[in-house]
This record gives sequence, structure tokens and C-alpha cells, in this order.
Amino acid sequence: MTGLHDIVARLGTVVGIPVVPYAPDGGVDLALAGKLTDRLITSGLGAITPNGNTGEFYALSARERADVARTVVDVAGDRAVAIVGIGLDPATAQAEARQAAELGAHAIMVHQPVLPYMSRRGWVEYTAAVANAVPRLAVLPYVSSPVIRGTDIAVLTRRAANVVGIKYSVPDPVKFAETVQETDADLLWIAGLAESYAPSAWQAGARAFTSGLVNVAPEISFALLDALRQDDAERAAAVWRRIRRFEQLRARDRSADNVSVVKEAMHQMGLCDRSVRPPSTTLADAGRADVARILDDWKVRA
Repeated sequence: MTGLHDIVARLGTVVGIPVVPYAPDGGVDLALAGKLTDRLITSGLGAITPNGNTGEFYALSARERADVARTVVDVAGDRAVAIVGIGLDPATAQAEARQAAELGAHAIMVHQPVLPYMSRRGWVEYTAAVANAVPRLAVLPYVSSPVIRGTDIAVLTRRAANVVGIKYSVPDPVKFAETVQETDADLLWIAGLAESYAPSAWQAGARAFTSGLVNVAPEISFALLDALRQDDAERAAAVWRRIRRFEQLRARDRSADNVSVVKEAMHQMGLCDRSVRPPSTTLADAGRADVARILDDWKVRA
């Protein structure tokens, strides 16, 4: 890939957020992480984000985050756009952004700051500082608070020219449409709440969506992408109905089982262990049975 324009062109797709598999001793199984990354890219995934929320970013140590990023970036090569998730305090975020650049990543996704007291101007300053630390990388801020407005995003793009897109994860289609309209900048909008919100976000201007489901059934995610690209509302709705129960399980109790449902499905397919780290927990028997029924209905294979 030759530059930011080329990277942005390749980002209009399904942006997969890979899980992090754990070994029996509880550590990260890097060898398996590499195999799972290759499985996703071989299936046709064109953009991948190690250290995203489905990758349990906040449950990993700094060393583990670096190891996971290195593994995924190395396996992806130039076959897919590698977007490393970074965040936490400003110094850590900037350091891990530079580390991602050194690893050969094509882009970074900047998690929204976790400090509970976030001002709009403070968000701009935080994100701009991270973006300016890696001027040659494409930067995709993760917006999950309705406090952030389109005017704030426009200010950010003037402070950091390498901010090329926004991963928008506020569960409000109207707010998303308003934010797109208020942002006076040419950006790629990514529906950050995955397949469930992709159809409505597409109508407002999104041209990509993130996915944890892709870890389980890549063909379903790609079918939705194709339907949206072809403006085939009927086919998109059919895919949406097919995945609805799976995504409902992930979203219940304020997304308490977001990762656990994905890993349970992968466990039942023989891809990785179901284990997750606190504060997440594995599914109870009823949840495991729900996942088994969904997989039977989908007829997916590892």
C-alpha cells in the first residue's frame, strides 16, 4: 500500500475485530491467534483490527497488546489493512501508536478515552496528539459517546490530517446521521456497532462496518456488505433477520456477553477455547444452548 488514499480505498469493507484466544494456562495463545488471523484473511476479510473490544483490549497487559498486534500485523502483511487498536492514558496511547507504526501497521484505531470526565475539546486534544505522533499512519477515532459532535470531528481533522475515518458506535441512527451532516470533512464513516446497525448507518453515509460475527461466519458478514453495496434492501434485511438472535445475545445486559457469545460459537466450532477474562464471563448453559441452535440454523463450519 502506497499511502493514505490507498488505505482509505481499502477500508470501505467489513472491518473484522478478531478475538484473542487463550491457552490452558490463561496466557494469550499467539500461535492460534496467527492461525485465526490467517483464516479470516483467507476467507476474504480485507481489514482487521487487533486489540479492539472483541479482542478484549482492556483485559490485556501492555506486553500482550504488543504481542497480539505484532502477530496479526505479521500474518496480515499487505493482504489486509491492519488497524491496531490503541488507547488508555495519553502517553500510553502515543507510545503504542508509534509501536504500531514500527510493526508495519497501516492504521490505528483510537479507543475513546476511558476517563469518565471527558470534554469535547479534551477529546479533540487527546485524539489529535495520538494522531500527530504517527503522521504517516491512517487514524480512525472510535466515537462511542453522543457528546462528540460533527463540529468536534471537523476540528480534529484540521488538527490531524491523517484522521481519515470515524468508527461511530453511538446506538442512535438519528444522532449518527446528524453527526455525518455536521462534519465538514471528507471522511470514511464506519458503522462501529457491527451488522445490527449497518443498514441504517449505510443510509446515513457509512461505507464500512465493524464485525465480531466475522470470526464465526465470514460469509454472512460479506453477504450483508454485498447487499448494502448493491443497494438491495430486501437482501440486506434477510441477512439482518438471520443474525438478529446472535447479535441480541451479544447485546443483552449492556453487551455483557459481547465477546463471550462469539467465543462460545468459536469453541463449539473447534476454533478456540471459550475462555474470556474478567470482567467478562463465559456463558451459562442456557446461553451455550442458544448459540448451538444458531450455529445449527446457520450450518456453518470451521
